[in-house]
Amino acid sequence: MASARAADSEGAAPISPDEWVSPGVSRPKLFLIGAGIALAAALFFFIAWYEQANMIVSSIIGAVFILCFVWYLRIEAPTPFIVRLDAERITRTERGGAPAAIPWAEIVRVKEEVFKSGTAVSLSVYHRRPGGNPYRAFVVYRDDIPRFDALLAAVRARLPESATWQRETVHE
Repeated sequence: MASARAADSEGAAPISPDEWVSPGVSRPKLFLIGAGIALAAALFFFIAWYEQANMIVSSIIGAVFILCFVWYLRIEAPTPFIVRLDAERITRTERGGAPAAIPWAEIVRVKEEVFKSGTAVSLSVYHRRPGGNPYRAFVVYRDDIPRFDALLAAVRARLPESATWQRETVHE
């Protein structure tokens, strides 16, 4: 493996070639979302003022709408995570969560989803616990992680022969 180290895009700890860091939602996107929410709030107040409606009712309706939208964004926004590959296992660690470490020997299937153009969109790792059925341990999407194609190649190179690599076309 290469011993060179590259810095994370936000200046965090250096990452090795066997680590892929998902930044989550970028600062510019957070700023744009905040500006959009502020504009929506201003629009609610302007409409209430223009229509000479009861400001209390309009403000409550606007606040409920905006808070529900922020709640939705908190649920749907990608959480920053790190995918690490080493000789023994593949590990995905989400910010504030426990790492999901899967030994290479326990991986039964890897599913790569691709568009018709051949561009890979996601990587799903399936794991089997002793005596149990396989289940999807985690998924990594192209939009969530830089160097996605390098991750695919590294996982494919380390996958044991007993595991299957399934390539499936999506959005036909």
